[in-house]
Amino acid sequence: MAKKVSKALEILSILSVVSMSGLIGIIITTTMQSNSVFVLARDDNVDMNPIIMHIHPHFSIFVNGTSFSVPEQIGIDPSLWKDHSLDEFGMQSMPEMSMSAMAPLHTHDNSGIVHVESTINRNYTLGEFLDIWGLNFDGKAVKMSVDDDKPLPDFRNHILGDGKQIKLEVQ
Repeated sequence: MAKKVSKALEILSILSVVSMSGLIGIIITTTMQSNSVFVLARDDNVDMNPIIMHIHPHFSIFVNGTSFSVPEQIGIDPSLWKDHSLDEFGMQSMPEMSMSAMAPLHTHDNSGIVHVESTINRNYTLGEFLDIWGLNFDGKAVKMSVDDDKPLPDFRNHILGDGKQIKLEVQ
């Protein structure tokens, strides 16, 4: 019996699909007894664009040689979402699923992973992420390196790339 329950849970986790595209949201659940399928479709009146760009650069920041954690919920929590100029390209709120809106550049945890989830394919920059966060380094000496390579100029206009390790040193 425990093996059947375990297998049913495995099938449930594999078959559970939620389309974040807003075109159709489908939740498929399979029960052990009847092998029935339940499909829940989103309201057709909800006008949402699908997320078509999804990359994950990693960002670390040092101030005067001290490492600081990148906070969780940047671009999600209103206190960490200062610039809304890119909101139209982020994920819209879905109250029926208890999901709030998210900026196209955001964090979920304090690991330093920046989630770039956008309804359009475009270049997003480190400066845009810092603006969403509300960080301003005017008057500070800032050095940026990517993948532990030599320092690069113009950190604000650096285009975010999937899997890139971005290190910012602020003096």
